[in-house]
Amino acid sequence: MKATLLDTVHTRFDHVETEALYAVATMLDPRYKDKFFTNATNLDQAKETLKVEVKKMEQELQAMPSGKGVVENKTARQTPGREAGSSTSSLGSYFDEILGESRTAGPSEQQITPGAVFQLESYLGEPPAGGKSNPFHYWRDNQSRLPALAATAAKFLSAPCTSVESERLFSTASLIIDEHRSKLTPEHLEVLVFVRKNLPIMLRLQSGGANN
Repeated sequence: MKATLLDTVHTRFDHVETEALYAVATMLDPRYKDKFFTNATNLDQAKETLKVEVKKMEQELQAMPSGKGVVENKTARQTPGREAGSSTSSLGSYFDEILGESRTAGPSEQQITPGAVFQLESYLGEPPAGGKSNPFHYWRDNQSRLPALAATAAKFLSAPCTSVESERLFSTASLIIDEHRSKLTPEHLEVLVFVRKNLPIMLRLQSGGANN
């Protein structure tokens, strides 16, 4: 059973480190960074992909009008944010154990420079933030020191998608289609589903407008 489970995990997830979205998001999570890649080739590829994304973001920030976007504050020298909270889970403890084996000393404050490549090297050279830290709080606290990286993190560390609404949509269609509606065309089904999902919204809007 263990062998079957392990084989299934490898079959499903062996390729995940080569997916750019996953790799960049993992690197930009201050709790993990580059410490959990199982393949050196995949790690090098992930670093190159992240470097390209950070350079692109830095160019976008430079093209923004003055006063917009993430602005670098050269006097800010903040340390990675660590949030106090509940105790680390057993899985988090396991991650911390792995990190303890590969922890390296970070660069000095004088080595931090505004260039995209140097921001990346500074970020990866620092110890991971740990299981108790909130990645969004980390980037909020360090955006002035690592502006291009913080903006890239805001792009890649978005809320995960959900299939709830699509599943509800399929359920609505299954309620409309039954054996007594054998002549229902796909076009009419689409209209009925649209009305079913959007009519309550329109009624609420009309009710709100009437109250105003």
